[in-house]
Amino acid sequence: MTRIPDAVAVASLDTHRMIVAVPNEGPAEVSCNLPRPVAASVLRQLADGLDSPAGRCETALATGWPCPVHDAPTSPSRALLDAGAEAAPAFARSVSKAQRPAALDALLGYVAGNMASTDDQRQANEETPAPLTADDVRAALDFNQDDRDQVLAALRDVLLDTTATRTPAQALGAARILLTAHARQLAALVEAEHNATQSRWGLNRSTRGLLTGYSNARRTIRTYADRLADEQALAEGAANEQVKP
Repeated sequence: MTRIPDAVAVASLDTHRMIVAVPNEGPAEVSCNLPRPVAASVLRQLADGLDSPAGRCETALATGWPCPVHDAPTSPSRALLDAGAEAAPAFARSVSKAQRPAALDALLGYVAGNMASTDDQRQANEETPAPLTADDVRAALDFNQDDRDQVLAALRDVLLDTTATRTPAQALGAARILLTAHARQLAALVEAEHNATQSRWGLNRSTRGLLTGYSNARRTIRTYADRLADEQALAEGAANEQVKP
């Protein structure tokens, strides 16, 4: 015979602030539209409330006699009828206690603690994002080495990474690395034009001036790239010396 549950409720975050599901197997699931610290506090309050033992409700403490609702030996439905309409809220709490798993309070406490620690870690990570380093820029160049324009693609990736902090020194280092790679790209293009012109027309009185111009341009661009690379190497060396114990 298929078991029919006592009640079936459909809950959604449109009508509830928090939904806790505890399956027979597997971990508990918590869905909520509350801030995580607030949700953790609510779960802790639920666990504290479920720890309250029977026989210590306001009626039992005031009269010194067993409560007809919390301590009744009869069924919950019979107890509700005997206690009358005034005891309905207390009966509902007693039914919740009778039906909860023995370790639910510990489970709720664990879930609440885990939510709080996860939120603290997330906030810590947000407060201390990783800075942009020279290795990050070089990694972007390596990643885009097969792109039609390697430097342009790497510049795009560096600019899109808005999560990384950038000090003026880090931004200057990124600019040096990218401009060095770009200058070497230009030098390679000039050299390709030089070689193509010489292969097609040869070296003669008509082409000598053009080929010399290509050679001078290539040498100037390479000198500029080498100067940027040297400046970046010196800057990284000085930074490494500062962080040494």
